[in-house]
Amino acid sequence: MIEQMSGDFLQWLRGFYFVAECGSVTKAAAAMGREQPTVTHQIKCLEREFGVTLFDRSSGSMKLTPEGRVLLEKSISLFEVIRGLKSELVGERMEYDGKIVIAASHSVVDTFLPPYVEKYRKAHPRVKFHMQGGFLETVLEKVESAEADFGISYMESVPESMVYHVLFETGMKLIAPKNNQFFPNTIPTLRQISQIPLILFSRAGTLETFVEKRFNEANLKPDIVMTHNNSVSIKKYVAQGIGAALVSGYAVSREDEKNLDIYPMDRYFPKRRYAILLRKKKYLPLAVKAFLRTIKPDITFTP
Repeated sequence: MIEQMSGDFLQWLRGFYFVAECGSVTKAAAAMGREQPTVTHQIKCLEREFGVTLFDRSSGSMKLTPEGRVLLEKSISLFEVIRGLKSELVGERMEYDGKIVIAASHSVVDTFLPPYVEKYRKAHPRVKFHMQGGFLETVLEKVESAEADFGISYMESVPESMVYHVLFETGMKLIAPKNNQFFPNTIPTLRQISQIPLILFSRAGTLETFVEKRFNEANLKPDIVMTHNNSVSIKKYVAQGIGAALVSGYAVSREDEKNLDIYPMDRYFPKRRYAILLRKKKYLPLAVKAFLRTIKPDITFTP
């Protein structure tokens, strides 16, 4: 059973949302095109409805209380659902439009996503994309805050607030200049790799933990001549002969095989799984769902 709610509840929520976002009733009223007393009344009606204080007014500003923060999060989700109902009632007759925001590592943005974006854009040219490249922490932050519709990253541990859908598993690969003299006619060992000029992926100058750990386990100290946080740039430096590099396997394309010598490193480094990350209970517009099905046709969406 759906309980009866008094008054124009959705309008109250809308007024509450604008005050929370604008930080004051005056600014909220201006943004909504309403009179200030109307917005003040909406807030008071909500507080009476729930029997809680939504804003701390002691400092002269409208600062959300803990109860207010909870309501704001739920309100955003509710309005996303309502917006989705409007779209879905129209259904497939609408051509998809709008913007799809994706948070992912630079390598995913540069190497994995382009063919899917190209295919999708041919079918739905009115849809725009915004890519936010970054490390795992950035991806999780963007998905959690709903700044991104979804994220793609390797999985270490997934927060309780998110769900994931595995896309692929990839190992590490060693790339070297074409016809290189580092490992002539041989599959390099970890010791041989440690003895040549090496370019490694890093975060703010810090090597990826699992790569550093593997060299330490073998009591080897690699000859690192450069660190970088972008695999596309790393490949360019390798092609110029600066050194060899260890990169995620998915970041190596067929085109790279023409310009680089490539060696699988599965015997030395563990494989990692990459997944689509979604915030639980987040409304996904039809355009986003359609693009996710372009990437992963068997994906399912929970309410």
